[in-house]
Amino acid sequence: MKNVTWAVTLVAGTLMAGCASGGARIPDADVSQSELAIRSAENATATQHAREMLDRSRTALSAAQNERAKGQNDAARAHLEESRAASAAAESQARAAQIEEQSAAARKRTEDLEKRIRDLNDKARGQ
Repeated sequence: MKNVTWAVTLVAGTLMAGCASGGARIPDADVSQSELAIRSAENATATQHAREMLDRSRTALSAAQNERAKGQNDAARAHLEESRAASAAAESQARAAQIEEQSAAARKRTEDLEKRIRDLNDKARGQ
């Protein structure tokens, strides 16, 4: 009986140590936040303008989900944080690219209008 008690204590202690080393359980909401951050980046056209950072975010989320399934919650939490940070960076890069495109389009319209004004002034002087 002592051997069984000792074995149960050993197994329970091992399990408790394993749980403790894996960190606190990760709520589903934390994973959802990372998924939403990726969607937000995608909506900001990160797929076109910040693909590498978006891929990094997706890779980190996948790693977090795998680690979470194995009970490696501390590692999973770190990957979730990485995923959210990469998503934010991808979204920022995408928004910056959009602003640059809008700025270039505005410069082009301004140049076209200035040329039209010069042409009209030249035409008016010629009459």
